[in-house]
Amino acid sequence: MTVSANGDVTILRAPLPSDPRALEREIELRRARLAATIDELAGRVQPSALKERAIGSARRSAVSFATDSDGALRVERVGAVAAAVVGAVVLAVWRRRRR
Repeated sequence: MTVSANGDVTILRAPLPSDPRALEREIELRRARLAATIDELAGRVQPSALKERAIGSARRSAVSFATDSDGALRVERVGAVAAAVVGAVVLAVWRRRRR
């Protein structure tokens, strides 16, 4: 398969064999490839696979937020998040006590 600069897709195909047995083998190979592709696509959209990808993405985002390119902790960012969490907890406790 080739894709041109303007986005046109051309599928390059080898000519089909004329021998019936060779043709049957080619059909079986194509069916097997198609089945493998369908299985791969079905695996990608399973809820458990989607969940694992989302968790991995969130983990990578959190690590990149909290560390610099050398892997050192960004104390100012971690401190800001900790302060925000403490503030949210204090606000929640204060609101409950007012009721």
